[in-house]
Amino acid sequence: MNHFYDDFRDLFKAPRAAIGPQRIFIATLGIIVVHVVYLIFSYVALSVSGTGSFPFSVWQRYGLFVYRLPMDMPFYSHIVFWIGVAFTIFILLIVNTAISRAAYMHLRNNLSYTYQQAFRFARGRWLSIAGVLLTFLFLIVPFIIGALVMALIGKIPWFGDILNSLATLPYIFAGMVLVFFTLSFIIALFYSPVIIAATEEDSFGTAVEVMQMTWLQPARLMVYGLISLVLVVFALFFFLGILKVGLIIYSNLFMPLMHSLAPILDNALYYVQSAMGDLDSLVKELLGPSGSKVFYLKKMYQSISLSASAQVSSVLVFIFLMLAGYMSLGYTLAVANNCLLLSH
Repeated sequence: MNHFYDDFRDLFKAPRAAIGPQRIFIATLGIIVVHVVYLIFSYVALSVSGTGSFPFSVWQRYGLFVYRLPMDMPFYSHIVFWIGVAFTIFILLIVNTAISRAAYMHLRNNLSYTYQQAFRFARGRWLSIAGVLLTFLFLIVPFIIGALVMALIGKIPWFGDILNSLATLPYIFAGMVLVFFTLSFIIALFYSPVIIAATEEDSFGTAVEVMQMTWLQPARLMVYGLISLVLVVFALFFFLGILKVGLIIYSNLFMPLMHSLAPILDNALYYVQSAMGDLDSLVKELLGPSGSKVFYLKKMYQSISLSASAQVSSVLVFIFLMLAGYMSLGYTLAVANNCLLLSH
């Protein structure tokens, strides 16, 4: 039976609770789906802009990770891109609901709960997830429209200036309410999947609970959020470190065959480097030389001319390395959802 302290100490159970084939599989599959959807919209946005010799020029620059669009892109490319971002976030919220549901059942010692049940639960609650987001948008948008209307009224000679001056106090009050709704919306992006998974609330009930948390427990949310952030970062680097150790052991075990294995592995790592695109240099700069050797790539890799069978082998190794990367992100996402669940 799980023992809970009902305070911040429960958060430290998250990395251990996230370790399990069920949670990691759900999160990894979700990360892959989210990435594919985001990649499709990103490539479509770049293709409609007429960027060079699409898709080769896009692959050379961005690989599989288009993390931003050039500012000189046509406006319709940016529209397609941001629609993709919004759709990706929505799918991620559905995935988080499935992860949180599986984690909730695991913490309740319901060990017979399957990943299929978690996905069915999340799929059946997509309207509730969308409803939470729409609830906050309906609360926020009127304030923005009202501000634009009052700005237009302010342009009316004499009358507009006086009316805006008289509305100073209502403006201040409206600004405070808008800040509260905006903060609640941001918190809802993190907590709504957890609330829906644990309480099976509808969209309105979830939105109300998020606003109650924002109003009544701001200090608790900040403290728990900082602890959760530390645990999530630790989980990511811990899993990446374990994968790197596994790769080193794999290489050493096959040391007698390294004369044939080394080129295949190096070529596969070159594919990984190419798939990262511009993000490769950003990650290396962020980790530094020492960190890159431990958690990422130890050097710059070049394409190697191989036989047909060796080329196929290097592609297979590349696919498995990408799956390992998805697993590390999946475990990190599972830890994040467990932290949110335990802090709820």
